[in-house]
Amino acid sequence: MSKKEARLQRNLEKLAKTQEKNIRLSSNIKIEEKYIRTNVKPPIKKEPRSINQDRYKEYFFSWCDTVSDIEDSWSWGEVRQWTDNEYAQIIKPHMDSNNNNSWAEVESQTYNGAGGFRKNLNKYQMLDSICDEAQLRWLDLELMSQFDELFRLRLGSFKRIWGVRIQHHFYLVWYEREHKICPID
Repeated sequence: MSKKEARLQRNLEKLAKTQEKNIRLSSNIKIEEKYIRTNVKPPIKKEPRSINQDRYKEYFFSWCDTVSDIEDSWSWGEVRQWTDNEYAQIIKPHMDSNNNNSWAEVESQTYNGAGGFRKNLNKYQMLDSICDEAQLRWLDLELMSQFDELFRLRLGSFKRIWGVRIQHHFYLVWYEREHKICPID
């Protein structure tokens, strides 16, 4: 056997040993997702805080529009019901774009605000900080009246999506086009 053939033989044996070792090691290693994905929607009821309040941040964002308030219109003339086109072109794509984000990521997203300062894109909003009409409407909604904190998702300069986060799930309540529910933010 020539030196070249012997070297090739040694390299092939070394490669085979490495592959055998890799297979043996990989069978012992489990790679788990960093965040939890679930299809379970928590019921809309206020519960006492758990010991670990931030546990929801370990879950992927999930959402639904099953409790949306789409009746009538606001005093400024904006109807609460979105059009099929608005839902298909704006609301659903925006909400679905967060499906692969954890709640920690959704809450920490920012944008360039006035003066070049970074501002939170999505945030929690206390009920008493929104306009009086929206507060009264919120209290009229049987399922929502138990919550005094809303979560708001920003969709550009004026459009907003309002709702509540229960555990890891977002319940969409309002879609607004004119930024009148909480105009100062």
